[in-house]
Amino acid sequence: MPSAKLSNINMYYEVHGAGEPLVLIQGLSLDSSAWADQISAFSQKYRVIVLDNRGVGQSDSPNIPYSTEMMANDTVELLKFLNIKNCHILGFSMGGKIAQQIALKYPEIVKSLILVTTAARFPARARYLTKLWLKMSTEQVSAEIRLQEICLWVFTDEFLADEARVTAAVHLGLAHPYPQPIHGFAGQVAALLQHDTRDKINQISVPTLVLIGKDEIFIPLRLSEELAANIPNAELVVSEKGGHNYWMEFPEIFNQAVMQFLAKLT
Repeated sequence: MPSAKLSNINMYYEVHGAGEPLVLIQGLSLDSSAWADQISAFSQKYRVIVLDNRGVGQSDSPNIPYSTEMMANDTVELLKFLNIKNCHILGFSMGGKIAQQIALKYPEIVKSLILVTTAARFPARARYLTKLWLKMSTEQVSAEIRLQEICLWVFTDEFLADEARVTAAVHLGLAHPYPQPIHGFAGQVAALLQHDTRDKINQISVPTLVLIGKDEIFIPLRLSEELAANIPNAELVVSEKGGHNYWMEFPEIFNQAVMQFLAKLT
């Protein structure tokens, strides 16, 4: 399995397809395997790079607090390892915060930015929930119950009304061959809680797409509106379907929005 030895961690990654590089960065607790529907679509035209952030999947999970800047550095080290000098970067939720840090600290690397259901700062409800999920983990609440609870916040009523689909999603999480260690989850939560780029995002100058589903309840729509309003050269697209994980629940709609944006730049 491909793994890059970086200065602080070993990072798992995959490369699919050919063309301009497109880097996909996942959110809290998710690893590169969750991008299956995006890899199959985007790799038809782009060289798609997916990775496991520190603390999850097959990458190392140091038992320390992480930061989004730290994880941005990890990603840029991986790009240098792969000899990628310029690329499109797509980040979902926590990955969107990492992507912001990359664009701010390493602007020469970023050709365009796609920020999916994310914000410049973690809002109050999300902060409360992630701390609750961490407490549930440390107090040994079963993984099945924790996954069921998370589903309430990241999927739509349409998804939750289909009991078989919810059960399948929970079982998929339970069967993951590389379950996230509690200290890896704690490290990622620490990164989310301290992230704040509100006074910096106006420095991002690359073409930026801000994406969100209209049924999002975890990261309020107004925070996507603030991102789009404060990042020069940014546009906001609100999907008529989808909540927090709308890239997973409605991949065709999500993938089309991304491809249409990228087509204007290439």
